[in-house]
Amino acid sequence: MNAKHFTFISQLVQNRVWAGVILLIASLLSYSANAAQVVATVSSNQVGLNEIFELKVSIDDSVSNNALDLSPLQQDFTVGTPSTSSFSRFVNGSVTRRTEWRVALAAKSTGKLTIPAFRIGATRSEPIIITVSDQPGQNNPATDLAIEVTGRMDKDTLYVGESQIYQVQIKIGDQLEQASLAAPQGDGIDVVQVGKDHQADTVINGRQYTIINRKYRITATKSGTMTLQGAKLTGTAFKSGRGRGFGLRIPVNIQAEPKPLTVTGKPDSYQGLWLPTADLQLTQQWQNDSAELKVGEPITRVLTLKMKGTPQSQLPDLSLTYPDAVRVYSEKPVYSQESDYSVMTLKQVIIPRQSGAITLPALKVNWWNTKDGKQQQSLADGKTLQVQPDSPASSQTPAAGSHDNEQSLQNRSQPPLDKLSGSAVQQQSASPFWPWATLIVTLLWLITLVLWLRARRLLAKAPRVITPTGTSDQSAKNQLIAAVQSQDPIQIQTCYQRWDKSHLTQSYQQDLETEITKMMHAYYSKSPTAWDHKPLLALLKQEIRAKHNTGQPEALAPLVPDLPPVRSKG
Repeated sequence: MNAKHFTFISQLVQNRVWAGVILLIASLLSYSANAAQVVATVSSNQVGLNEIFELKVSIDDSVSNNALDLSPLQQDFTVGTPSTSSFSRFVNGSVTRRTEWRVALAAKSTGKLTIPAFRIGATRSEPIIITVSDQPGQNNPATDLAIEVTGRMDKDTLYVGESQIYQVQIKIGDQLEQASLAAPQGDGIDVVQVGKDHQADTVINGRQYTIINRKYRITATKSGTMTLQGAKLTGTAFKSGRGRGFGLRIPVNIQAEPKPLTVTGKPDSYQGLWLPTADLQLTQQWQNDSAELKVGEPITRVLTLKMKGTPQSQLPDLSLTYPDAVRVYSEKPVYSQESDYSVMTLKQVIIPRQSGAITLPALKVNWWNTKDGKQQQSLADGKTLQVQPDSPASSQTPAAGSHDNEQSLQNRSQPPLDKLSGSAVQQQSASPFWPWATLIVTLLWLITLVLWLRARRLLAKAPRVITPTGTSDQSAKNQLIAAVQSQDPIQIQTCYQRWDKSHLTQSYQQDLETEITKMMHAYYSKSPTAWDHKPLLALLKQEIRAKHNTGQPEALAPLVPDLPPVRSKG
């Protein structure tokens, strides 16, 4: 090979190397110019204040969803929740990848606002100028929400301690998420929610709304002029554009109008416990108050107090002073709600302890009529009981009575010993016919003794005159057992008093009294407890009767003492 050929080959190689370098540089520049371009566009660059429009940012590459930073928009715009999508295309054997973000925006102020450039990787988009006017456009909705919060009270002048209902109404015409309603508040004002919320759907001017009503009880705790801050609704509303696939989540912070209040203190002329209310009702009922009430039989007094617009915590205690002639057991008050009235029911069991006329006290309640602005008094009348004594004592001790009769009979049939002895000695010394007199007296004594023994046998065979323990007594006991099994304290006390217990031993009666007392304390003490009725039931089923002396009568003492022997004269 000559020199010419070598030179030609070397030049050809050098030219091809340079050509490859040039082609490589060109391909790199072409890839750099065509790949990973960031583009930002808006649905409209002329919008109204609070008008919703859409921002779209895309890049011709597959990147992370978090590659786009939207935080620079928050200074001038309300930013919705972005949606991200990624896709790939195959065109003529080549692959095209794309990532796209869509987000709803709303301008916070008027004028010219700038959407800044967004950088993703090594590339960035161009900034966008938005012109914002005072009025929203005709095609896109504004962010003004179809949500209203209103508060209402019937009166703005109260007395200290008086309560009023504050009613909140919420109208929701947009989609609302994570909603929360804060109660009204104010200095010197207690606020308590009353009842449950009432919700209903309605149509207003062709648009569907959800209506929610909630009630609060407002109670003034001090006098003066104050302001009640209205209830506040917070949450997030979702607002979407008409005919568009984007929307905006808007923070909600809407408060009802404040209410000025004037609170008046307690009048100096008022007497008694301060009870301000528009209406107070005091009623009572008597139960088991029969005309034949006996000692130990209970009656029931039920007092009911109703106060309008008053919380249960401010209802007064109903206290009465009863005479010592009765024993009183008071149950715990029962509270309830009837419309705008708070109701307290007090039940008292009254048991007379002695017979005769017993006067039960009346109940007077002073209160201030806030509607008429004057003091009034409600009255529950007292009652006079005519209490009959319990079973007479004479019917409970027939054995003692029989013994007295026997002793009386014995005393009547026995002549005085001193007179009889004196008479016999006198007759002995005064008359020779004293043996005949002695015989006559002896015969009379024998006749009297025979008659007395016959009367005693007849008395022993006759039925004892005691309180009957037969059918009527067993029926009363059965009623008492039934009452114990049903655990009805009033019926137990009534049946227990009607049951004749004269035939029972003293210790057994004391055991019964102990169990009855335990029952009354369990039901009617200040701290009622559960009552175990089994011990009383067991006592009733093991009735112990008193032992009566039915043996042979004791030997009778001699009616006439032995006379000294008579000495004959001569």
